Amino acid sequence: MRVAVFLARKLKGDTTSTGKVSRMGTRIATFSVAVSVFTMILAVAIVQGFRKEIENKAVGFMGEILMEAPGAGFVTEPLPISNTLSYLPALAEHPEISHIQEFAVSYGIIRTEETMQAVSFKGVGADYCWDFFSRHLVSGSLPVYSDSLSSSQVLISARMASLLKLEVQDVVTLYFIGSSVKMRRFVVSGIYDAQLEDIDNHLILGDIRHAQRLNGWRGDQVSGMEIFLKNRKNLQTVQESMEDFIMTHSSDTDEGVVLRNIKRIYAHLYDWLDLMDINVVVLLTLMVLVAGFNMVSGLLILLFEKTSTIGLLKAVGMRDSTLRNMFLYNACGVALRGTLAGTVLAVAFLILQKTTHFIKLNPANYFVDSVPVFISWTQVVLIDAVAVAVLMLVLLIPLKSIAGISPGKAIRMR
Repeated sequence: MRVAVFLARKLKGDTTSTGKVSRMGTRIATFSVAVSVFTMILAVAIVQGFRKEIENKAVGFMGEILMEAPGAGFVTEPLPISNTLSYLPALAEHPEISHIQEFAVSYGIIRTEETMQAVSFKGVGADYCWDFFSRHLVSGSLPVYSDSLSSSQVLISARMASLLKLEVQDVVTLYFIGSSVKMRRFVVSGIYDAQLEDIDNHLILGDIRHAQRLNGWRGDQVSGMEIFLKNRKNLQTVQESMEDFIMTHSSDTDEGVVLRNIKRIYAHLYDWLDLMDINVVVLLTLMVLVAGFNMVSGLLILLFEKTSTIGLLKAVGMRDSTLRNMFLYNACGVALRGTLAGTVLAVAFLILQKTTHFIKLNPANYFVDSVPVFISWTQVVLIDAVAVAVLMLVLLIPLKSIAGISPGKAIRMR
């Protein structure tokens, strides 16, 4: 092994005119590996950034799991469930649940002097968790709701405010159409910008008591419960566990409910993310193939240049395995240098994007205003390790040609 390492260093330090071509091939191979690793790390980090950003926004609006009345997701008329279900206190203590909050929805139209817009009035109570909206609040303040008095404060999105030309403290008129037209006036207390167009265009958050009265419901009737989890990795498994829990702990007087998770409710968003994952797999494969092709080309150039040297070494008794290791060590150095350069550049680029957000996007198309990135050092190390390992395996193919080199013919080529 020491002999192979010694000869590999000699090959690397070849400064003769014969070695110029191989040195150029080595530089090209190093550059190719660096570009490939740079691209792979960026692709994975950006896709992971998109997934986490969009998932966090979807969860912020409604939690990981939604408890509703059967059929509520398939009809336009609001269907109530009771907020006094016998198993709710025990369900709140479930080890996978961090928070449960109730809501009530009523559908209407918001009208200003210049335009109108269909809206979903989502009523929430004093137990509502405002953490998500506080992070995305751009002006005004969050509404404050109590258990005793109803409030006329509402929270709207920046898109709706722009469309309807509304500002903080403006009075808005909402019309709710049912058996009769009901008019309500509200005051805009704050404006948020979550950049999830499907929801931002129509969602208004207000006091739950208004929604209950507009729907003709009692004070113990709500549209559903939003359930937030401590860990969303095993979402389907946790949902099934909760369904079993509800079946086991329900009493005969409890109403029937169904559970839906965010992957089902926002299926179009997750389909889009899954498509991006497929694109990343294709990109990673192409980058490895490109880097492997250039590495193989550089190694073949080196083999052609050193054919006579290989013949001479074989004539003095060196084994084929030692010769293969000699070239493999040389190629491993190229792969490691390229991988290190690509990794450093990729991490620097990702940190710059994460801190400055200099690459902008159209939120209407991408749900974010800049390219999101998520840096996972485990994934970076894994990409580097897999890239080097695959390249080394690919390089074993041309190195098999060493066994076919005849010492006599190779020496005569000098």
